[in-house]
Amino acid sequence: MKNEKLIKNYKKGFTLIELMVSIAVMLIISSAVMVGKSTEEEKMILNMSAFAFTQNLREYQEKALASETAVCPNVSDQVCGFGVHLGQGDDFFTPFVDCANNCGSSNHKITGTDLVLSSVSLGKKIKICSVSGSSFDIVFAPPDPIVYFNDTEWAIGEESIVFCLKNDISKIKTIKLNHAGKIEIQ
Repeated sequence: MKNEKLIKNYKKGFTLIELMVSIAVMLIISSAVMVGKSTEEEKMILNMSAFAFTQNLREYQEKALASETAVCPNVSDQVCGFGVHLGQGDDFFTPFVDCANNCGSSNHKITGTDLVLSSVSLGKKIKICSVSGSSFDIVFAPPDPIVYFNDTEWAIGEESIVFCLKNDISKIKTIKLNHAGKIEIQ
């Protein structure tokens, strides 16, 4: 009689194999969810970096539009614009104030006479994958503001800056700029 009760109770429970199979299925499902989560997290970080960069560009554009002033390293120089310097492969960009004795003769690029501001990090996982040339300067010059790309004013077309993940350069975010000042993320 006792043995019959034990056999009935045993048949109602799970076997060790059934328990191991259930745990294995749960592990496979949870690992698939975690892999998808990290991919989406990286895409979000890439999008946030591109958005933050465009916000910074718009800020410099507004400073030029407002004809803001700054103290140039050489006190006889004047503010000729606000810009950013980008280097291909870098994980940061450098904002600067374009300073020159005569704005008509400024080269609208980062030089030793400019007021260089603190570099801004794109994040640990993001880098600049592509710009026009190995380095690229964007300067917004007052009062309109006029937009210069590597000292080229009012050229036809647009320029692209491509951000990518350091560990997967196939995942990209492109920022397009034109000489009229339009900035968009693609």
